[in-house]
Amino acid sequence: MPCINPMDDGSPVALNLPAEHVAILRDNLSDWLDGLRSDLATPERLKDPERRQGEAEAYERLLLALTTGQLFLPDEEAEAFLRSAAEGYDEANDYAEVVANHDAMHGLLAVLEGGEA
Repeated sequence: MPCINPMDDGSPVALNLPAEHVAILRDNLSDWLDGLRSDLATPERLKDPERRQGEAEAYERLLLALTTGQLFLPDEEAEAFLRSAAEGYDEANDYAEVVANHDAMHGLLAVLEGGEA
């Protein structure tokens, strides 16, 4: 599906993500964007309003990519903001611990089921 390049540079790449991932990403990005827009309504209260504006624009580009199925690369700004959000999400949810627990439990379960860990 064709898409307008909001960055006026870069190359389009197909964004082939499972539908359930697109739904999750769309929800998260929309929530984050709503929060940023709320913050930007009173820029004088922000430490770095230009950075927040850049973050909002990056999330808008990512939402557009989810809608059109095309992402224009490189987009280093969007990558940096999404990386920060993903790392914050992982940290807030103790992702490393959850994965370690999951692997340990399923390893033991495999042995109990007669398989190997």
